[in-house]
This record gives sequence, C-alpha cells and structure tokens, in this order.
Amino acid sequence: MRAEIFTPDGGQVPAAWDAFVRNRRACVLWEADLLEAAGWGDRRPLFAGLVRDAGEPVAAFCGRLGIRPVAQRFRPPGRAAVPGWFQVHLPNSFSPGRLYAPGLDAAGRRAATRAFERAVRRRLGARCLGIVHLDVEAPEFAHLDGPLRLRRATAPTAVLSNGWESTDAYFAGLPRGRRRRLSALHERIGADPDLVVETAVPAIDPVHASRLDQLTRMKHTSRPGGVVPLLPAYFDRLNRSPGASYFVHREKSSGRPVSFDLVLDVPGGWVTTVTGSDGGRDLYLDLYLREIEQMIATGVPAVELGPGMLQLKQSFGARAVPRHAVAVPF
Repeated sequence: MRAEIFTPDGGQVPAAWDAFVRNRRACVLWEADLLEAAGWGDRRPLFAGLVRDAGEPVAAFCGRLGIRPVAQRFRPPGRAAVPGWFQVHLPNSFSPGRLYAPGLDAAGRRAATRAFERAVRRRLGARCLGIVHLDVEAPEFAHLDGPLRLRRATAPTAVLSNGWESTDAYFAGLPRGRRRRLSALHERIGADPDLVVETAVPAIDPVHASRLDQLTRMKHTSRPGGVVPLLPAYFDRLNRSPGASYFVHREKSSGRPVSFDLVLDVPGGWVTTVTGSDGGRDLYLDLYLREIEQMIATGVPAVELGPGMLQLKQSFGARAVPRHAVAVPF
C-alpha cells in the first residue's frame, strides 16, 4: 500500500478523494472544498492522505501538525512551527480523521494506517515528533494498537439513541424534576415573541455564524486571544453542502442569529459539531431539545453530542462512549 500526502488548500487534492469519501457516506467536512476552507487562516498546517492498494483507494486520513505556543507566536510567516505532533482528527468536528473502505479487514486497516504514518514521517521529517490518533473507540484498537504505541483514555463522547415515538414520550422518560424544567424551557423559548426558532435549515448567515463560533470557543479556553475564527467563507461553503444543517435561534426584529448548532449527516445518524451562542445558557439547552425533537420526528437513529459537559448531556438521556488517543512516537 502507498499513501499520497497533500495539503487540501494547495490545489493538490487527488481526483479520487471526493468519490472515496462520498462512497463511505462520510460527513461533508471530509470533502475537499471544506477541508480547503478549514485550513484558511489556521496556524496549524492541515494535511490529508489517500492510501491506495494496487491503485485503488482504500483509506483516507486527515489532521494537523500541532505547534508549541511560543513557536506559534514567533515563527516566520508562512512556515510551520517545529517541532510538533501530527494529530489525526477531522477539523472542526468531534470525529476521527480516519476512513477505510468497507471491505478492508483489521489487517488491511492496519496496513493502510502504517502506510499513512510512514508517508507523514517522510513528508514532515524533523518537524514531526510522531502521530497521535485522536477519537479512537474500542473497535479500532485492533488496527491502531501495537508495540511502542501508547494508548490513553480521553474525554468520552455523548451519544443519544432514538427510542421514543414522540417528544412527549421523551419528556415522560426523564426524571420528574428534569422533565419539568426542560419541558418548561422548551415551551418558553418556543413562545418567545422576540425569537424565531429554525429547525434543520440548510443555511445560516456566514458572518454572524463565524462571530458566534469564535465567541463560544473563546469562553471555553484559557487563551482566548489564540482562538482563530472560522472564516465566513467556511460557512458559505457549508451552506451549499448537502448533509449539513443548522438549528438556529434568531432575533425576530433583526433576523440576526443569536445561537446555532451545526448538525451533520453520518451513517449512524447525526453528529453535532460547530456551535455558537451569545444568548445565554437557556438557548444552548434548547438547541439540544430541538435536535432531539427533530431526531424523533424524522426517525434518525442517534445523535452524537460530542465530548465535554458529559453530566449535562447525560441529563438529556445521552450515554458516554469511551474514547482514547493512540500515540506513535517517531
């Protein structure tokens, strides 16, 4: 097996890339134009790799080369800071940066992964200290584990499986106190005369979405000045991409979004990812309820709510799915 490493924003995307990720029914963030936009303005270089066996694509990977905060500040413009670890992860998501052809068994996946790792080492050289596979779940241990590889538990992801016939049935299954609070919040936000609630809409104002995303990430980091915004052009491309939708609260008077959540189609249902809000905690909680309501109404099997705030997400009925990181030192 041979791996081709490329930068999605450099016009080097292999012709087979989009066909492969679409055949895997991967979320739209894997497509070349979204990967290209994800790399714009980011301090961390973005790379992807397509692995072929006898000329046929069998695996795809993507991730970023991590950098140190000091090097991030003082590095020469246009050059990657060194050294760092290559983090295999799908940008702007809570999803793994690994895709395999459906017919590839554990041995084939191991061979494809090793081919990608060797190619990264050749391409990045001394800039790369090693590879960290993020968002690893237990079934992947068979092809990611091995000698001299380090495995460590990371924050679990929260998954809510659909087992209700109606939203009323969902509320009825919650503990009494939680049921009263969430159902009251759901009704209050829905009846707010100053807000418009939009469910699974295909587009959002790109400029306001960029602002809300940046404000939210700045609230959840110790270094808010280092938060690089997702450019409006990124949301503009998402707005034109099938498989991406938004749950949104807008001001009725101005039409301006005040909170949103991006939801992506995947084979197992939905995954939530980029989010933003300047309207307070209640709007954030209501977004979950709107997603659950739509999930039940449309029969989506499950929604993955991502890592972080696990206790809060479990109070909505989600379960924790353990995740790990597997490090490969060079």
